[in-house]
Amino acid sequence: MKLPGRPRGLRKPFVAAIEITEIISERQLSTRTSDLSVHGCSVLTPTPLNPRVKVRIAIVHAGTRVVAFGHVVSARADGMSIAFDKIEGRDQAVLERWMSDLRVN
Repeated sequence: MKLPGRPRGLRKPFVAAIEITEIISERQLSTRTSDLSVHGCSVLTPTPLNPRVKVRIAIVHAGTRVVAFGHVVSARADGMSIAFDKIEGRDQAVLERWMSDLRVN
């Protein structure tokens, strides 16, 4: 049973550049992730978006870019959590490789 407000997958500490675009307003925000799972990530920012806001994200790590669509799950004073709703197969494979590399370390 999934607990409310809990991430769906195990998140690992993961710092990478992230570009977030709010779908409706096209407002953009560049910051960094603090953790990552195959289902979402946490983002450090002093200006989090409101919960349920739909976003397009691009995470850049080690010269590779992953693009996904998602929504803000929760916001707090130092950032927000984003759940991935749609991610293409190639990007999903890169994300899974990043997570696999984290398990090895």
